[in-house]
Amino acid sequence: ATPNKFSCLLAPQGSPSMLSVDLLVLNRRQERTDDYNFDCSEVVREIVVPVDKPRQQQPALLKEIETTSLYTYLPDKGEIHCRQRSATFLLPSNENEMAMKMWQLSRGRAVDVRFYDVVYTRN
Repeated sequence: ATPNKFSCLLAPQGSPSMLSVDLLVLNRRQERTDDYNFDCSEVVREIVVPVDKPRQQQPALLKEIETTSLYTYLPDKGEIHCRQRSATFLLPSNENEMAMKMWQLSRGRAVDVRFYDVVYTRN
């Protein structure tokens, strides 16, 4: 077992097949900016392959996801607030012509960016 790899099988509703998903951590970084603020980021490679199709028929879909989290501790409330940004980047594929074209069109820019606000509390 390694903390840098997570594997699972998914059966998305409406999907014609189960998917094998591997998440590989490529990079982690953290920084404490003061007594109340902590920032961290993680880059993960996502590899998705249909389970029941030959690799030549359905090559792997490759993406990298960069998640940056900015944590702030609010001692008077007993809470930790987090502002999170998740950006998804396509990767080139020699096995999949469409994936290669999509990667070329993205020009290294994120194809999906999402922001989340999370609050951690104690009960």
